[in-house]
Amino acid sequence: MSMKKAIVLALALSLALGACGKTQAPISAAPVEAAQTVEPVQMQRSYRSYAITADNWQQYFEVAEIPLYIVTSSEVISQVCQNYCVVLRDEYLPYLNPDGAYSVRFEVAFDIYAETLNIDTVHYTYQHTDDKLYAGHAEKSAVFDRAALPRSAFGTDYNARVGYSNAFFNGWAAVQPESKVWAGFYIDPASIQVTSASGTIELAL
Repeated sequence: MSMKKAIVLALALSLALGACGKTQAPISAAPVEAAQTVEPVQMQRSYRSYAITADNWQQYFEVAEIPLYIVTSSEVISQVCQNYCVVLRDEYLPYLNPDGAYSVRFEVAFDIYAETLNIDTVHYTYQHTDDKLYAGHAEKSAVFDRAALPRSAFGTDYNARVGYSNAFFNGWAAVQPESKVWAGFYIDPASIQVTSASGTIELAL
């Protein structure tokens, strides 16, 4: 072997051994950024005005018989108040504009009777009976606006003397010890007729 080849071979061997002894630096991972929390976007409701007429009022409203039970401190029923109201149907309540300037006026006709009711003082319910006396025909107005009470506002121990715009009749009865109720005046539900309806409501539909 020539001297020149021996030098080149020795140099190559030296470089190879040097490379084998080196340790490669670890590759550092890129820093992971903390996940960002995205706040939900609050969508502003868009309300639309709907005209209520005698032809379409039943789509949005209904006549409801809603009793109020006046109870004593010992939770004994002392009086029952029968209220007939024009209320917004439950399926539309979540979409009603609570700050809207809406008003719907209803004209209602009905027959009035004096009757005896059967009352359940445990479950707070009552039933009409056939023991009734015709007391005349009446026509009243009911207004559904921001002063109208929702169905959920009725219950026990409520001041039935406070007026609310959507009630067109308030009957009453005094509870007797034998669990019978003598009614002052009550409506025959079958006689109720809404003769006219006019106004607007604001719904997010």
